[in-house]
Amino acid sequence: MAEPLRILLLCSKFPYPPKDGGTMAMMSMIRGFADAGHHVTVLTMNTPKHYVQLGSLPSALREVATFIAVDVDTSVNFVDALANLLFSKESYHIQRFTSQAFFREIQDLLDRQTFDVIQLETLFMVPYLDMIRKLAPNALVTYRAHNVEHEIWARRAANELNPIKKAVLETTALRIEAYEQATISSNPFDVVVPITGKDAATLKKMGNKSPEYVCPAAMRFEEAEQWKGQVEWPSLFYLGALDWEPNKEGLRWFLKLVWPKMRKKYPALTFYIAGRNMPAEFSSHRDQNIQVLGEVESASDFIRPRGVMIVPILSGSGMRVKLLEGMAHRKAIVATTIAAEGMGVKSGEHLYLADEPQAFADAISTLIDNRALCELIADQGYHFVKSRFSNDKIVGGLLDFYRGKLSTKSK
Repeated sequence: MAEPLRILLLCSKFPYPPKDGGTMAMMSMIRGFADAGHHVTVLTMNTPKHYVQLGSLPSALREVATFIAVDVDTSVNFVDALANLLFSKESYHIQRFTSQAFFREIQDLLDRQTFDVIQLETLFMVPYLDMIRKLAPNALVTYRAHNVEHEIWARRAANELNPIKKAVLETTALRIEAYEQATISSNPFDVVVPITGKDAATLKKMGNKSPEYVCPAAMRFEEAEQWKGQVEWPSLFYLGALDWEPNKEGLRWFLKLVWPKMRKKYPALTFYIAGRNMPAEFSSHRDQNIQVLGEVESASDFIRPRGVMIVPILSGSGMRVKLLEGMAHRKAIVATTIAAEGMGVKSGEHLYLADEPQAFADAISTLIDNRALCELIADQGYHFVKSRFSNDKIVGGLLDFYRGKLSTKSK
């Protein structure tokens, strides 16, 4: 039997609790590595936005991996951002994650321990790559691209109507693209791990020649099996981190252009909104048919008694893990095309896709008016994601790929 691998993950935010797409994707992989019998260390930034007290971690989680947290303030500072915009050509959003304290912790950790695999989670960990290469020359250094970062900003810019905000977003997108392009085209990684085939193709166009392994986000289905309780019917729900701009943008679009159509057609319909860091623009909503719950303790407990899930994403990149989670809970979903990128789903079979307000409203109506169809779509979506996105299968494939590359590297 092969020896367990010693795996180090570098994370730009604490991966616990897994309440947004990024943390869910990281936590599923951490658990997948541990379930396969490997030794996992997680070195993570502990940022104000996602701050976690190490002592508050469940004891069961501490048995899964060793967590090392470094306090890093990645908050956006208006003065610094403005100075960067006016006097620099570098990306402010990359600079925010460059921390001397984090550099020191990497050095201390790699001086003490040896790792077989060092996996950088997201583009924001790339500034630490040169140090890692020097201190761990024998490790397999991999880059897990949760998305193509500049695409998120470019799509936001394309959707922005305010000319000043649009110009800032366009500049941000161009600077992140320049950094992403320079990084990828220099091929500094032993393995690149895109989260979707679409992202893999984009990275290849940007110059990636490193070995790649497409590894989508996955679910541990024992945590999200069919629920036998009572579902409120009809009802709509939305779940997403509302400190992430594409989520806010999509929810604004839905509330402004789609919800009035639903409210008119179904006066008794209730729409539930849940998500961490809820802005006042949503929490203070006056419509009596909108229930704003803010951050919920358990995503599963929120999802299970609700009816139809909506995922209105107008910008972004990578994979929407919340959509995957909804399907894993046997929920019928109406989403935009961008929300479902990279999943291989079929509209009308696994969920409904719509990009215009009227089409989105019509898709919701189709499900509300025919509950049997709604349950069929939900069931087909569940079986689709279970066959393709099971955590042990996804992570097992990646581990096999890593072992092959480690064997080649050691020769």
